[in-house]
Formats: sequence, C-alpha cells, structure tokens
Amino acid sequence: MAKSLLTCGLAFIAVFLFSLIPYSYSQNNTSSLYNQVSPSTIFGYLREVAPITENQNATQIFDPEGVDVDSSDNVYVNDIGPNEIKKYDENGNFITKWGSMPDAGFDVPLSHPHGNEVDNEGNIYVTDQNNKRVVKFTSNGTFIGSLGSEGEANGQFLHPHGVDVDSQGNVYVSDRDIPNIQKFTSNGTFIGSWGSEGEANGQFNTPWDVAVDKNDDEIYVPDYGNNRIHVFSTDGKFIRDFGGEGEGEGQFNLPAVIAFDGYGNVYATDSDNQRVQIFSKNGTLITMFGDEGEGEGQFLKPESIAVDSKGRIYVADTVNNNVQLFVPR
Repeated sequence: MAKSLLTCGLAFIAVFLFSLIPYSYSQNNTSSLYNQVSPSTIFGYLREVAPITENQNATQIFDPEGVDVDSSDNVYVNDIGPNEIKKYDENGNFITKWGSMPDAGFDVPLSHPHGNEVDNEGNIYVTDQNNKRVVKFTSNGTFIGSLGSEGEANGQFLHPHGVDVDSQGNVYVSDRDIPNIQKFTSNGTFIGSWGSEGEANGQFNTPWDVAVDKNDDEIYVPDYGNNRIHVFSTDGKFIRDFGGEGEGEGQFNLPAVIAFDGYGNVYATDSDNQRVQIFSKNGTLITMFGDEGEGEGQFLKPESIAVDSKGRIYVADTVNNNVQLFVPR
C-alpha cells in the first residue's frame, strides 16, 4: 500500500513539474511540445534587445525596422540609422553586424534596409529600399547576391518593402509604391507578379509586407491602405481576406508586418492602433496585446514582428526605436 502511494505521489509530482516546462515549437513541425495560443494567453514584456544606453556603442539598436529569427533563435535586426544588419543570440548578446561597408562582391552598402527574412537554409534576404534591390547574405553577413533594379517593369522596384521565401526557395517581394507582389526564383530570375491598385479582392493600396506560411505555402499580404490582410496561393490566386478599418477587435489601422507560429497562426502588427493582433489561419481573432505609450510593453509604431521557436515574440517599434521581447504565459 505504501509503495502504491509512493508511486502515485511521484507520478503526481512528475505531472506537476511537467506542467511547468515552458512550451516551445518548431516553425515547421507542430508535433513538438507547446501550447496553442488561446484567448486566455497573456504576452508579458520580458526585455528590450540591445537598448540604447548612456554609453552608446555600435552593438546597440538605434532605428530598427525589420526583425526576424533563425532556427537557432538568433535575432536579426535591420537598423536603418547606421544601415546595418545586427545579429544577436536568443539572450540578446551581440554576435556580428554588416551592411554599411563594401565587402567582397558587395560594392554598394545598404541604404535603408527595411524588411528581412531568414530562409530554410539560414540565409537572410534584405529589402534595400534606396538601392531598389533585394540583397541575400549568409547568416554571418557574407554577400551572396542581389535581385532587382530601379523601375516599374518586371523584376524592378521603386520601394521594395517586404520579402519572404517559400518552401521551394522562391522569393516574394512587396513594393510600397507599386501595387503588386513579384515572385522570383532563388537565383533572382523573375517568375511573375500579381495585383493592381484598388479596393477589390486581390487589389492593393500600399502592399506593406509579404509573408509565406511555410506550412502550406499560402501568401499573406498586409494591404496597408485598405486595412485588411489578403491571402493568395503561390501563383497569385486570391483565396480570402480579413480585417477592415477600425479600432475594434479584428480591425486594423494600417496593418504592417506578419509572422507565423508553428500552427500557422497569424501575428500582425496593427501599427496605428499600437498593438499586435493574433488570428487563426482563417482570420478569426484569437487575442491581442499592446497599447499606446513609451513604457515597457507599449508601442508608438509597431512595425516588424517575429516569433521564435519558444513562442516568444519580437516587435520592432520605429517611433520608440526599440525591439521588445514578449513571452506567452
């Protein structure tokens, strides 16, 4: 009897301790242990990444716009003040930076690097706005190649803004000043484009970003001026949209950038509502967090967003000039 009680007691303790383990996930594998985001999930502020201090130095973040993470939870920040990509580990320790100086094969330094995306091989794509191109680097900043040039023809850009890569390595680029999405092969060959100016399904008023749900290769586009999010197939066929102008739940006031978790839930920065909204794949609102201000966990212009393998959320704020880290509880 005593042995039975001891066994039950140990089992209870094991279950209790197991319940305390923080959840994590793989962005392409939902079989690992983690909790699905729910309306009761609370995203608590943890810290800033490399904040500016009284003794400023080049490893700190000054004017962040893009943020993304790789499979090892390293964090990449586009810092447009010094025109650099800065890399940190998951604890916020500085690793390296690049982009502001010429390098082998990289003759023209970055000029306003806005969006970024880490592909399945760990390479990082950067939209180099003022140079009208998308640049590809290794995870440590070695230049690989670039695509695009200035203009409005196929394969050209006026204001390249968002970039993402699908499971086949194809590259998608949004342009703030051209109302379409362009698709390229991994070596930069133009494949096709879709979209036009307007308010109908599949039309855009400033496509701010482009994001690929790599679980099923659906393409999400925040339609900034129309305050909605479009969803397309990889060949540009319109599937659905959600949102609408306003301050209510599920509505937007300038939706900016999208990220996904391992279940394909959609995390969107709602920039002029000073919040992050989280939706299911079909556009149903799950929860939201953030409010207006300059304090911890507050936003003035949340721009870019990334979700790491532990379910933690990084948000780059272009007015507060910080990257904040939030942890789900």
